Amino acid sequence: MPKKIIDDEPFIRTVEALIEPAEVSQLYFFQNFKRMLPASWFKALLARTSRKTPYMGFVIEPYSLFLFFKIQDLEKARSYLPERYELSQARMFEGDEPDYYLGMGVFHARASAFWGTRHESYLVARDKKTGLLSWIFIDILSDTLIAVPSKGVADPNCTSALFTTNSKGKVYLDIEEAGTGRRLKLTADLKRAVTRKPDETLWVMGNTSIAHSKALAGGREDPFAVIFDPAEVESALDVPPADIVVEVNTLFPGLAGAEVVKSACFPFAQHYIADSPGCRTAVKDPDDMVEAYGRIAGMGRLTPFSTKSLRKVFFIGITFFPVLSIILFTLLLTR
Repeated sequence: MPKKIIDDEPFIRTVEALIEPAEVSQLYFFQNFKRMLPASWFKALLARTSRKTPYMGFVIEPYSLFLFFKIQDLEKARSYLPERYELSQARMFEGDEPDYYLGMGVFHARASAFWGTRHESYLVARDKKTGLLSWIFIDILSDTLIAVPSKGVADPNCTSALFTTNSKGKVYLDIEEAGTGRRLKLTADLKRAVTRKPDETLWVMGNTSIAHSKALAGGREDPFAVIFDPAEVESALDVPPADIVVEVNTLFPGLAGAEVVKSACFPFAQHYIADSPGCRTAVKDPDDMVEAYGRIAGMGRLTPFSTKSLRKVFFIGITFFPVLSIILFTLLLTR
């Protein structure tokens, strides 16, 4: 059994302090101007900010829902993976039979660099260098900003991103990608869900080894970690597949079955600290996770994500270009 965290309030306060709504709003604002800069410049500015802020805080709000579909085309699934990873079977809860799954996580999140609804799709693979099970992002749909290595920060890509609950224990999900029309629409009834223990190998250690597909990785294969209290994935609601009604599922035709075969719902908030791009917290086992958790909780207030570098570039730009225009206009007049 891993060590237990007795007092989680210092860590929770640290995570919450890293999330500043004003900075998220500023990043939204400057995102509109990124087309005026070469993509490499904008990514470099974000990377510079990351070096100054090695930790990014985020909170997944209550009733996050994780859905699992049985993979039908194993070769297609393998084609998403960078060379460092091999497709692996996994179990969602202790005692389950392992299988190959396409996973999808849906939740509302508050973070250092985004705030809104996210639908993430993953494959489970094994890191051939470390032996750890790893969550591999293959797709992200969201009505908020999306951070991926290949693009830095991408714009929201959804026309619809409904994810909510009602007083009768139902979850409503309807998310659709703009442009392509790829969509997942379903309802889940939580009334018959039972509390079970998620598999530690996947839910604890897998979260210390997170990476991206070939398309999203931008040439990076190295994983990153999130640090959290293992107790936050120690129990979840196991929702019977019969109580999840899928009306539309056109996200990955041919890759996996259209119906949910496993699901996990966490009816409480989860607090995480993630490595910033280019940083990595190495965690070798659950006790090591608790040690890392304690170190971060003991640091006090950490430096939050800041758009200061972007603001500098913006204000230099609006100052420099009018002056340049006046100089050019003057030269034309004197010719």
